[in-house]
Amino acid sequence: MTPHRELRGLLAAIAAGDLSACERLYELSSPKLYGLVLRLVRQPGLASEVLRRAYGQIFVEAARLSREKAPLGAMTAMARAASLDAVRARGGPDAWEPFQVGRAAADPLALSGRSPALMRVLAALGLLSEERRRMVLLAYYDGWTRDALGVYFDIPDTGVRAWLARSAQEIAAHLRRPT
Repeated sequence: MTPHRELRGLLAAIAAGDLSACERLYELSSPKLYGLVLRLVRQPGLASEVLRRAYGQIFVEAARLSREKAPLGAMTAMARAASLDAVRARGGPDAWEPFQVGRAAADPLALSGRSPALMRVLAALGLLSEERRRMVLLAYYDGWTRDALGVYFDIPDTGVRAWLARSAQEIAAHLRRPT
């Protein structure tokens, strides 16, 4: 992970007009930001365009960002916001899907011969609210990332983490009860 001090120094240099600092900042931070953007927009061409826009905003706000305690977090938030804007602008039925599945696999929840353990897990899931149950299934059954869940449910990453943690605790408490 890039130390915050180095990023703050680069951002201060960018604010002062140092173009080589722009290159170094991009070199250090673009893999992380591009990965986030690509996960959200799902199209490499669009991801590159969104990342360019995000860096344009980062360079414009370099002076402010150089005073941030965690500049990479602020830069990530800017890239995420640019990605969400692009996803919303694109619209369409698949705009909120975090990934495409190549082939449909057998659905263990649809099998007629469910094990007693699976029935207990399903009963525990049934105790959750509809929205939290959907989030748990999307996260742990369909493999969605927290970023994708945040976009889908329109809540910040901390909210996604809290919902998933609380849901897991409630499911575990139900499963610990004697049958």
